[in-house]
Amino acid sequence: MNKKLIKALFGILFAILSIAVTGGLFQLEFFKSLELKAYDALLQARGERPHTSNVVIVTIDEYTMKEMDYPLPRDKYGTLLAILAQSGALAVGVDDISFPTIRQDSISQYENDQFLFFHSYAPNVYHAIGPFVPNEENPGERRSIDVEAAKILHQHSIPKRAQFNFPQATYIDERPYDSLVNLAAGIGHILIRPDSIDGIIRSVPFFVEYAGDYYPTFGAALAFAAAQVDLQTVNVEAGEEGGLIVRAGQMEIPLDEYGFLRVDYAGQNDLYKQISFQEVLDAFVKKDAAALSMFKDAVVIIGPTARSIGDHNATPLADISPNCFVHANVYDQIMSAKYIAPAPYNSQLMFLVLIALLVSIAAILLKLRWSVPIGILLIGGYLMFAYSTFQNTGVVYYIVEPIFALFFCFASAMSYNAATEGRQKAQIKGMFEKYVDKAVVKQILDNPSLVKLGGEEREITTLFADIEGFTSMAEKMGPTNTVGMLNSYLTEMSNIIIENGGTIDKYIGDAIMSFWGAPISDADQAFNSCAAAINMQRKLTALHTKWIHYGRPVVNQRIGINTGRAVVGNMGAETRLNYTAIGDAVNLAARLEGVNKEYGTRLLMSEFTYRKVHDKVLSREMDLVVVMGKSEPVRIYELIALADEVQTDATKKFLEFYHNGLEAYKKRAWKSAIDQFQQALSIRRDDIVSNLYIQRATMFNDSPPADDWNGVFIMTKK
Repeated sequence: MNKKLIKALFGILFAILSIAVTGGLFQLEFFKSLELKAYDALLQARGERPHTSNVVIVTIDEYTMKEMDYPLPRDKYGTLLAILAQSGALAVGVDDISFPTIRQDSISQYENDQFLFFHSYAPNVYHAIGPFVPNEENPGERRSIDVEAAKILHQHSIPKRAQFNFPQATYIDERPYDSLVNLAAGIGHILIRPDSIDGIIRSVPFFVEYAGDYYPTFGAALAFAAAQVDLQTVNVEAGEEGGLIVRAGQMEIPLDEYGFLRVDYAGQNDLYKQISFQEVLDAFVKKDAAALSMFKDAVVIIGPTARSIGDHNATPLADISPNCFVHANVYDQIMSAKYIAPAPYNSQLMFLVLIALLVSIAAILLKLRWSVPIGILLIGGYLMFAYSTFQNTGVVYYIVEPIFALFFCFASAMSYNAATEGRQKAQIKGMFEKYVDKAVVKQILDNPSLVKLGGEEREITTLFADIEGFTSMAEKMGPTNTVGMLNSYLTEMSNIIIENGGTIDKYIGDAIMSFWGAPISDADQAFNSCAAAINMQRKLTALHTKWIHYGRPVVNQRIGINTGRAVVGNMGAETRLNYTAIGDAVNLAARLEGVNKEYGTRLLMSEFTYRKVHDKVLSREMDLVVVMGKSEPVRIYELIALADEVQTDATKKFLEFYHNGLEAYKKRAWKSAIDQFQQALSIRRDDIVSNLYIQRATMFNDSPPADDWNGVFIMTKK
C-alpha cells in the first residue's frame, strides 16, 4: 500500500481517537470550567451589544442606607412608587426581597394604610417572589403547598398547558402579602442559580412552577408588561432542535432543555442609567424636573446595590455584581430580541471532525514548517468563525474542546512521525554529515523528501580536482610524509567545497570529486562551484608557505568543471551504498581536469558552465575540443577570477590582446591573430595557449585548412 495513504489512514485514526478522548475529558468538571471561561471571554471580547435605552436602576446604595434604616421604611417606599408613576414610568419592578418579608401584621395599620394609599397611585408596579427550589446541595424541608399563597398569587401566573422541565418550587420563601399582591400589576420570581462549577450567573430559570402555575423570571415579567403581553396567551412549546420556545405575543424566546434562559449581558452595568433611592426622594423635594424626567416611559427596577445587603453574585463581565442588573439584562435582551444558544450538536461535531482530520493529516504528511502554520491557520480560522457567529447571531460554538482535540491530533501525528522517520533521518545524517555543510544536512533532516534515496536525474555542476605529478612526488617523500601532506591538502580543499555549498562525492587518491545541485537544489550551483575552485587554488598557494617550512614540495592543482544532467543517488551494493553522481556530464568534468595539461592551465570549465556564470566571473575562451571518449566538440574556458575582483592593468591588457587574437584566428586572419597573440605574450611570456595559437596560425597561414574547418581540436590524451 502507498506510504502516503497509510499515513493518511493513521491521521484519520488519530483524529477520531483525539475527538473521543477529548469528549471524555470534557465531561469532567475541570474541563467544563475551561469551556465556561472561554464563553465568558466571548462575551468580554464582544463588548457592548445593541440594547434598549429605557432601563433605569433605582439603587439602594450606601447613600440611601446612610439616610434611612434597612429594611427601608414602608412610607418611603410608597412615596418612591408614587413619584415614579407620576414621572411617567412605564413599569416599576421592586427587586428588594426584604420588602415583602415585612408582613402586613408586622407594622401598624396606619403605616400600612399610608403605604397602600401611595401605592394606589402607582398601578404599574411588579413585585418579586422568592420561591424555594430544592437541589442536591440544599434539599430544604418538606412542606405542603400553601393553598392560600397559591390562591392569591394565581392571578399573576401563566397557565401550565403542558408538562415541561421547569424548576418546581416546594414553597414560596418570600412573597408580598395579600393586599399588596392584589394591588400589584404583576409578579416575577427572582430565583438565580449561579453555575455549580464556578458560581457565575450565566443563565436564569425562565419559569418556576408552583402549585401547577408558571411564574416568569423578574426581567421577563417586566418585558411582558412593556410589550403588553396577555399572560393568559403565553405558551411554551418544544423547539425543533431541542430546547424550548416561549411564545408571548410577537416574541419567541428560546430556552434550553431545562427551561433556562442564557443571559445575554448587554455590557458593563454602567450602560444602564442609575440613580439612588434617596436621590429620587431628594429630587422630588427639590422639584428637580430634569432629574425626574429620566423616568418618562422607562422601565424602572428598584434593587439593592450596597455590599452590606449582600444581594450580589459574579457574572461573566464582573467579579461581583448586584443581582438587579441580571434582571435588567433579562428584560433588555427580551425587548431587544438578543438571545444566546449553543450551536446544534451535529454542526459542532461536523466542524470538529473536519478540522481534526485536516490538522492530523497535515501534521502526518507535511513537514513541521508547513503543518504548524496550517494548524495555526485552521485553529485561528475556527476561532474567528466562532467569534463572528457569536457576535452576529448569538450562537455559541465550543472553543476549548476543539483546541484540545486539535492539540491531541497534532501531538499524535508528530509522535508517529518521530517513531517512523527517526531511522530515515539517522540514515540521511550518516550519509551526508561528512560530505556536505551542516546547514544542508539540517535542511535534509527537516525535509527528507528533498533527497530521493533511490536516485534521480537532475542538473548538477561537477568539479574534479587533482594534484599534478602526485605519484612521482609521493615516491620521493615516502609514505608517512605523503599521507600527512595529503590529509592536510584534502581537509583544506574539502572545507572550501563544503563552505561553498558543494557535496563531497569521493576521494580517489589525491583527487577529489564533488558536485553542486544535489542533494539540495542550488540555483547558483555553477557560480558556487567556480567560487570554490578559485578559493581552492588560492588556499593551495597559502599552504605552500607552510609546506616549504617543513621541507615539503610545492605542488600544483588542476580542476575541471562541467554543468549538465546526471543521475544522482545511492549506488553500490545492498550492503554498501554511496551517494554519488554518474553520467556523461560527470565524465566531461573529469576529462577537463586532464585537459589542463595540454594548455598549461589550472582551472577549466565547459561552455555549459560558462553560459551560467559568464557575467559573474572573469574568464577566457580556450578552444573547441573533442575530449577523449567523446564525439561532439565542446568549447572550453579558463576560469581566472570572480567578476567583482579588481584586476591589474597588465591582466586587462593581456586578455584584450588574447581575445583579439582569438577572434582573428576564428576569422582566418592568421597574420593578425599571430600579431595579437605575440602582443599577449609580451605581457605574459609563459602563456602556453598564446604560443599554441601562434603555432596553429603559422601552420594555417602556410597551409590553409579546408573550407569546412570549424576550429575543432581533437584530444588524444585524457
